[in-house]
Amino acid sequence: MENLKLIKPKHILGVTIGALFSAAAIKIFVRPGDLVPAGVGGVTVLLMKEANRLFNITLSYGPLYLILNIILLAFVFNKLGKKFIALSFLHVFLTSLFVEIIPEVKVVSDPILLAVFGGIVNGIGSSFALRMNGSAGGTDFIAIYFSMVKNKPMWDKIMMFNVAVLLYSGWTYNWSLALYSIIYQMASTKIIETYHDRYKLSSLHVITAYPEEVSQAVFKVCRHGITQMDGIGVFKHKYKAMLYMVANEFEIKSIVNAIKETDAKAFIEISSVERIEGNYRQKPLD
Repeated sequence: MENLKLIKPKHILGVTIGALFSAAAIKIFVRPGDLVPAGVGGVTVLLMKEANRLFNITLSYGPLYLILNIILLAFVFNKLGKKFIALSFLHVFLTSLFVEIIPEVKVVSDPILLAVFGGIVNGIGSSFALRMNGSAGGTDFIAIYFSMVKNKPMWDKIMMFNVAVLLYSGWTYNWSLALYSIIYQMASTKIIETYHDRYKLSSLHVITAYPEEVSQAVFKVCRHGITQMDGIGVFKHKYKAMLYMVANEFEIKSIVNAIKETDAKAFIEISSVERIEGNYRQKPLD
């Protein structure tokens, strides 16, 4: 319950905005284009089609989407932070609600435009939820859980699952619409990868005359290891130390601020890290 107290009004607002985008993607782009969205949304659409084709039963997207997410949530409920789960469920619930409320609007008829811009809108919705330390639910629960274990993004694995769903959709219904749906999913995935920085890593090289003080300041804002290498500044022939560390991109701003507050003259170089091997502490989700 303590983690739930960390939820602020800005988190609720951000998740609500994200849910609006996610629902708009379904009602304005997916439905008119008869597309199959990514993850649980795609499974929901397929189940609706199968129920209608096999049993002549019309299912509602919102309730079915909510039920499938609750099932997946049960698998990770005790493995992820309660704040993360609460915000993720809020996004799922609001998306289910907004899908039933927002009127279906057909802004364009071109399937390529529907696929591209629908994917972008959906990606923005998911990114809002992720940046508020929640998620868009569904396969995001699984992807984020394994990303924490593997210390690398797992969106490519989710993309493989989505492709399998689309292959079934194309085989059973319409190959053209399945191919357009791939464009939708690629656009959505690209937006998420671009704006979600929790699992992107950066390395920092810090040149300072006060390595111990700087290190202790950094430890107050994050819990990553730091390696110190002593040396001499060639220009003035004075003692300098180089501190090296790897951190997640979302931590960089607080780390740099801590360094500058301790040593305003510190020289900091920041680079992107493609991959790491070995022990690395991923900050747990609240």
